[in-house]
Amino acid sequence: MPEAIGDLLKSKATVWYAPIGTALPDETSVAAGAAWGSGWVKMGWTKEPVKFKYEYEEMEFTVDQILGPLDRRKINEHVTIETILAETTALNLALASGGESADVTTTAAGAGQKAYEELAIGGDPFMEKYIFGFEGILYDSTDTAQPVRVFLDRATFFLNGELEFSQANDDYAGIPLQVKGLANTASSNRMFKWQRVTAPASS
Repeated sequence: MPEAIGDLLKSKATVWYAPIGTALPDETSVAAGAAWGSGWVKMGWTKEPVKFKYEYEEMEFTVDQILGPLDRRKINEHVTIETILAETTALNLALASGGESADVTTTAAGAGQKAYEELAIGGDPFMEKYIFGFEGILYDSTDTAQPVRVFLDRATFFLNGELEFSQANDDYAGIPLQVKGLANTASSNRMFKWQRVTAPASS
């Protein structure tokens, strides 16, 4: 396979989520860095890289007559995406806690009333499910920005650590987010979809 500079990827990432069933952004009409369309919500800035991991366990078929395994198959699989959300908002905390925007109440400023937002979490065993995706950017052979996108058709969000409030160190508070994929039974039980645009349309 010939080497291609356009295959080298060094990029920031933007994270998005949407209700289950929302259409994925079109690879041709939705340019790199553009809004993903109706239903998709950008989760804002991140203070750490977006880390994607696909892993699985396997089992082997062996027989007494042969030393080596004859075959190998997956017996389970997992997809996780991790980052830290830089914006400490009630909505981000609600999502990371397995909730939704409806768990957040907002009060507008008024005479004798400060504006504030409030989040109540707990007592509900069910976790909200979303489509989740993130986008990086690479440049094709014509130096045009093209998107690299990863989608989880079904996923839950998890508060993946502590929120640290401190005056003593040189860091700032963030919301550690872990996104865990679920199988999409409507699409061959796939766990994720990877998409990389390699060249612009020919006309």
